[in-house]
Amino acid sequence: MKTTLPLRLQHLALGAAAASMAAISLAFQTPADPAGRLVERLLAFYTDAQPEISYLHLNQAAYAAGETVWFKAYVADARHHQLDSLSRVLYVDVVSPSGRRVLLRRTLALRGGLAHGDLALPDTLAQGIYTVRAYTHWMRNTSEQLFFSRRVPVWQVAPPAPDAASASAGKPTPARRSVTRPAAPARPDVQFFPEGGDYVAGLATVVGVKALDATGTGLAVRGDILDDQNQVQASFSTPALGMSSFNFTPAAGRRYHARVALPAGTTADYPLPVAQPSGWVMNTREIGNSFKVFIRHQPAAGAPAGPVGLRLLAHVRGVPVYVGEGQIQGNEIFAATLPKGKMPAGVLHITLFDDQQVSRAERLAFVPDANPLRITVRPNKPVYGPREAVTVDVDVRTGAGAPTAAELSLAVATDGGLPATATTDATIESQLLLTSELKGYVENPGYYFRNPTSDTRLALDQLLLTQGWSRFVWRELVASNASPVAAYQFMTEQNLTLGGRLVRANQKPVPNGNVTLFQQAEKSISAGQSNADGQFLFTGFPGQDSARVLVQARTEKGGSNVLIQLNELWPLPAKPLPLPLLAPAAAQPEVAAYAQRSRRQQVLEQQYRPDSSRSIMLRNVTVKGSRPTPPPRDPRSIHGTADNVLTLRDIPLADTYSDIFQLMQGRVAGVQITRTGFSYNVQIRGISSFSGSSQPLFLLDGMPLSDIDGLVGIPPTIVERIEVLKGASAAIYGSRGGNGVIAVFTKRGNPDYNYSKEPAAGVAVRQLPAYHRAREFYAPRYEKAPAANRPDPRATTLYWLPRLAVPASGTARFTFYTADQGGTFRVSAEGIGATGQPAVGSSSLSVSDR
Repeated sequence: MKTTLPLRLQHLALGAAAASMAAISLAFQTPADPAGRLVERLLAFYTDAQPEISYLHLNQAAYAAGETVWFKAYVADARHHQLDSLSRVLYVDVVSPSGRRVLLRRTLALRGGLAHGDLALPDTLAQGIYTVRAYTHWMRNTSEQLFFSRRVPVWQVAPPAPDAASASAGKPTPARRSVTRPAAPARPDVQFFPEGGDYVAGLATVVGVKALDATGTGLAVRGDILDDQNQVQASFSTPALGMSSFNFTPAAGRRYHARVALPAGTTADYPLPVAQPSGWVMNTREIGNSFKVFIRHQPAAGAPAGPVGLRLLAHVRGVPVYVGEGQIQGNEIFAATLPKGKMPAGVLHITLFDDQQVSRAERLAFVPDANPLRITVRPNKPVYGPREAVTVDVDVRTGAGAPTAAELSLAVATDGGLPATATTDATIESQLLLTSELKGYVENPGYYFRNPTSDTRLALDQLLLTQGWSRFVWRELVASNASPVAAYQFMTEQNLTLGGRLVRANQKPVPNGNVTLFQQAEKSISAGQSNADGQFLFTGFPGQDSARVLVQARTEKGGSNVLIQLNELWPLPAKPLPLPLLAPAAAQPEVAAYAQRSRRQQVLEQQYRPDSSRSIMLRNVTVKGSRPTPPPRDPRSIHGTADNVLTLRDIPLADTYSDIFQLMQGRVAGVQITRTGFSYNVQIRGISSFSGSSQPLFLLDGMPLSDIDGLVGIPPTIVERIEVLKGASAAIYGSRGGNGVIAVFTKRGNPDYNYSKEPAAGVAVRQLPAYHRAREFYAPRYEKAPAANRPDPRATTLYWLPRLAVPASGTARFTFYTADQGGTFRVSAEGIGATGQPAVGSSSLSVSDR
């Protein structure tokens, strides 16, 4: 069956009141047709790349240090928003305010695109704006712009005692350390964006304005556009979100700049891009139930007279909704009508191409959902007493009133708690339909959806006029027939994987290299080869517990001059944006009020520990005696006491040796080390082997190596100690230890050590993460047992329900109990319907004090 799409292209002569309409049909399955070729490349991209979207529903918008972030993860395909996309593994992390450290990490097993978990914020966490992110390996192939990312304020309401221990490396910064204030920029960033992409001399257009501070927060400014004679040509002003627009017609040969009155009371000049002498201008307007696109062209000087071909393509998340082609000549204007009726909801991407298939102008617009899902949340009473049952009915319906199935999560949290400083009112609706399609930080995306009005529609259009598209670049799609996946470094994960790349010292890839993986706990060995680009991938790790593995690599001919670059886990932001600073908590009454609730909750949790997964309180324990505690046993080692131990911190100038064997020479009695070319021969005297080999067994962090070359490249700077085992001491290793054992232990075990940073020939060690086991939210059911004497600590989040499956009837019900503290609480529900539509809803309830 041939697929066709009607094209409507309106040709208007400049100044004419009306013109004829032309309808064209385009068969997308005709690659020879230029417009069909564009559609073919568009569809091929989404078919091959299969982009994904992640979203986290958090129980609160802001937290106090010491609280727990409860979250529900949704991962869907980016095209139709159906759950259960390619990936089965999701990574969630918390990035420090500076953007230089990942402080908390979670690895989640996705089931049907869903998972839930928690992040326990240490009570020593420094006050500041943290970033919570969620992403899959597959998402890392394109841009971190596609990660779910949310700013989360953490308030320090109770600084630790003066003698509190400092956080060690890799742990959050103690609260008594202040977050360094970012250097203030000389002036705000004010940018100008001509609609479609370019100014063209003599052609009227619309120019978008975006005024931001260093943290990406919008600024209210006003300014004038001046020419090179300082004559005012246009004026503008921006509201609090910092975005606006104005009409402008640049003249040939003139330069323009903006003189802007800044919030600080000063003024600054900003140059506008130089107007092009020739080119295309495309303007888009939403009129009623359609979008009108107006196209004009200014030919280059000396260009041959005659009509110029053009093509127009519009799509929403890879679904073509309009394709048109025609010609334009002289002062003509082409106006295309794009009906919204059958468009899917989301960002509309309109691209103008010339007759050489070169994209000349682009514009983003927004298509609202004509039949949105809505969640109605109804508690059975408006006011409840302490420890009283609350029954909540949830109803999910389409805009037409039809019931539908949905996957939801719900949070009942105190209303009007911590200030919303630097937070966003993002929801799953704003993430799926808007921010996942855009580049850069979007301030308060929920504003555009919460109460749609003409003002919010205008603000949303100005956002899209000044914000970048994130999925692909047309130039790259049209120029090559190769699939974008061919250049992807990260594969989709059905389970935990370990991948990387083999390179030489000059960073050139090592093709067809032999790669061997040793698993200490499983006592297993796996082998494989790198591909033509030096890439390799091991799959199938169960993730039940963290696993220490060792990777050893050789060239195709067995050479050891190979460096292993393991794929980095928990990547840092490539270009971290400075984040706002939080004012002192003591200076804000609402923070102080929340602090009382939060601290009481934390104290009660520490005293009674209803969450048994954290710890168990021991009572009536009598200690009758004590003895010196032996040093903890290194979990990387299965042997007992070694015959000889070299601790590198006790060896003067240990870091100056080129390798560990040069350092060992003459320091261990009975160990003979001789140089053989670029390697060494090691023999432990007094030991003979029935196999005829004299080489001992070599271990790196408890992992056996196939030969000595794996240790030659280990720099002494990362080594903690070297142990030598002889005779009976090595018996635990069986026949492999018949010639003795040389065991090397790196500092801290280097669980995340990446040998691309510290080159070591042919060997790398990695600690693979385990899947996070989500804790259960403490929710007592007082109807099953009498109220205990101990208090109920819940004060900030009263209830958290990560999974509520609403059937096709559209109705569901859940019950929970209030706690001891009164207040007003908001019930927030978010989720995805069976058809991939996002859904949000909320209500409120009150709890009276005793």
